[in-house]
Amino acid sequence: MKRTISSLKLPHLKSTAPMAAVRMPLPKEVLIPCSPMTSHSGVHSEPVVQVGDHVTVGQLIAAEKDRGSSNIHASVSGTVKAIEPYMSGGRKATAIRIESDGKMEKCPDLKLPEPANLDEFLQCVRQSGVVGLGGAAYPVWAKLSAAQKAHIQTILINGAECEPFITSDHRLMLEHGDLIQKGIELLKKYLGSEEYIIGIEKNKPDAIQALKERFRDDPAVKIMELGSVYPQGAKQVLLYNATGKVVEKGQRMASLGVLIINVSSLAKMAEYFVTGMPMVERIITVEGSAVKEPKNLIVPIGVSVRDVVEACGGLKEEPGKIIFGGAMMGKTQESLDSVILKATNAVVIMNQKDAQKAEPTPCIHCGRCVSVCPLGLNPVAFSNAMELPEGMDAQRAAILQKEQVNVCMECGCCSYVCPAHRPLAENNTAARGWIRNWEKAQKEGGK
Repeated sequence: MKRTISSLKLPHLKSTAPMAAVRMPLPKEVLIPCSPMTSHSGVHSEPVVQVGDHVTVGQLIAAEKDRGSSNIHASVSGTVKAIEPYMSGGRKATAIRIESDGKMEKCPDLKLPEPANLDEFLQCVRQSGVVGLGGAAYPVWAKLSAAQKAHIQTILINGAECEPFITSDHRLMLEHGDLIQKGIELLKKYLGSEEYIIGIEKNKPDAIQALKERFRDDPAVKIMELGSVYPQGAKQVLLYNATGKVVEKGQRMASLGVLIINVSSLAKMAEYFVTGMPMVERIITVEGSAVKEPKNLIVPIGVSVRDVVEACGGLKEEPGKIIFGGAMMGKTQESLDSVILKATNAVVIMNQKDAQKAEPTPCIHCGRCVSVCPLGLNPVAFSNAMELPEGMDAQRAAILQKEQVNVCMECGCCSYVCPAHRPLAENNTAARGWIRNWEKAQKEGGK
């Protein structure tokens, strides 16, 4: 794989950066999904409540089943009105609908965790339900558990926040530096790592200064100013720019002695040890050309986009597209009835004009998509492979494997720079899915 680094400059569009996070009004109800690719990655979490049950804030309502799932907790107090199907991104999930009683009573069983050793610490993180808040939503306890088997010398804390519009991590670094500090103290105590690097893009000078001041007497912590390029927050790019190390295809980050954790994930983990409250809320950015009053909000997990928009003064124009996350890698949502998930760091709502896609034209073979790919991949080759006629599956697979389509992180750089407006990122996603299914079929057929 060609070793390149991204230098794609995007407009920041971070008008909410100066806006402190404010708590939204309490919603009348929440709908909390507990299935793959919705509230977390992995497998279905099993509901442990029934319709009609009274629940309190922080109470366990769905239990994890393995390393790929996470505990789900009530984000409001009230009554379980339904356990029902929920569609998100074309995937069917199970979700728990809770009607709020307006009291926000805390679960009486909550207590401050007091782990005596690493195993107990990991079990506490497991109980917290905290997942990766930078996108993948992989349970934090599982990531830390995997690090047990390798000597992790460096903890790389991702505060880059390179996507346009999003400022939720920025505000967290400004407003909750104490939790970041507590999180590092916990990792020092239980993982024993020697070096902590907090990587932040230079377009957040106030956050950089605030954390430099907080950690000025801690030689183990380094605040690293990173270039404002996209996708600076991608693990491969962040790793290279912060440490000079390269993780190859199939290689685990831990084998390099490095573990990467999102700054909000770290803070949420620490918050559990400070308050005893599992993950039931988070900071999100609400932005976009259709939003009347863009804001950073503290919202309960499971609140609807409709309620979030109402807390921002409503919409000033008819929405053309609703995105969870940033404009580059975010996921389009079906409607205002979509609900905030654990890994939702932003809701971007574009008006009809901004949501319109340009019509694609034939490829002009300019090579821009190849030159801008941070991993040195060839999106044109992926497109050519997917355009092969039926009956040429073996040839298609050979091309996709040779060109390492599975390495693609779907950052969208290729689509962004394409003068022909080709849907390269979408095609890359389709190609990754196709080769995954083809390889699975080959493996099963060889048994």
